[in-house]
Amino acid sequence: MIRSSKTWQAAAMASVAGLVLSACGTTDTDGGGDASGEDCNFKIGVMGALSGANASIVLPSVDGAELALKQWDNDECEVTLEKFDTEGDPAKATPVATQIAGDDTFIGVIGGAFSGETRATKSIYADAGVTMVSQSATATDLTQEDQVDVFHRLVPYDDYQGAAIANYLTDEVGASKVFVVDNSEAYGEPLADRVEETLGDKMVQRDKTEVGQTDFAPTISKMESAQPDAVFYGGYIAEAAPLLKQMRDAGIDAPFVGGDGLYGADFGNAVGAAGEGAVVMCPCAPIEEDSTFAADYEEEFGQAPGAYAAEGYDAMSVFLAALDDGARTREDVEAFVDDYTGEGLSKEIAFDENGDVPQENVSYWAYKNEGGTLVPDVEVTP
Repeated sequence: MIRSSKTWQAAAMASVAGLVLSACGTTDTDGGGDASGEDCNFKIGVMGALSGANASIVLPSVDGAELALKQWDNDECEVTLEKFDTEGDPAKATPVATQIAGDDTFIGVIGGAFSGETRATKSIYADAGVTMVSQSATATDLTQEDQVDVFHRLVPYDDYQGAAIANYLTDEVGASKVFVVDNSEAYGEPLADRVEETLGDKMVQRDKTEVGQTDFAPTISKMESAQPDAVFYGGYIAEAAPLLKQMRDAGIDAPFVGGDGLYGADFGNAVGAAGEGAVVMCPCAPIEEDSTFAADYEEEFGQAPGAYAAEGYDAMSVFLAALDDGARTREDVEAFVDDYTGEGLSKEIAFDENGDVPQENVSYWAYKNEGGTLVPDVEVTP
């Protein structure tokens, strides 16, 4: 849970030396430097879907990172945040990673935001020694199968999420006939695999869709035959919205539950009235409305913090703490981040040997769509 206005600043300052709440950062894009020298003049990249149907899952985390940079107090260093819009597409993320890796002034990257783009780029960053801190990429294999030393993330992987979703479906919804659908993609498919594994014989049927699909008649027909008492979808907002609308148009009123790929401010608008009561699971604790972070964010950006805003703030804060500690090379930054521990906005931050959130820091929340807004419903244990 995000700390209240009375406590979060003190906790953050105690754990991250030099991070105090005065606006001394810079977003001047003319900055540059030499990551192999002693000058503290660097860039931090952030890549993800900054436009398109799924942008609301990413943009708040970028704003959170900007806020952390603005509030940074360091008179010796100048840092710019460079934004790269990959649209979440691995093919578009690859040249971005090549550009960042080849520019010595970049000492780290926040992201990738999505699992597919992260999978496509992490070896490029690893070869160049560029530390990654992802705010939202959750695919299990990113750390459990093909590890690279530079990859870290502030969210737990999908084996945990899949179990939490299945537990929510059975324990909170009371479902015994769950229809499981995925988008045949790097994030949705393995997440659905884990949901299926945990549900066991409480899954009545499994089906697959495609990224970019808009007509879900074959899946709807299978649902009508299966008569499920709940539906799980593993994928992103762009496909979840038409799927859910077509389900409701067909008279299928079973509860609809999705993973964190749907956790964005655009979800309520995209699904409209058909999405009332739909549930989205996320490894992100609710941000208390009266917290200093929420107030600062709203003052800066004109709206309440959204999906992964706190994780974006935390990712930037870890990099800035490395510079406060004297890191001046990519190698220095990587060593610092590997060993980092501290109280963040989103959780107690630490990375295990694979770059993952330690198991004891893992938690999930179910958010219910009420009037177009995702409202915290219940905390769920994986």
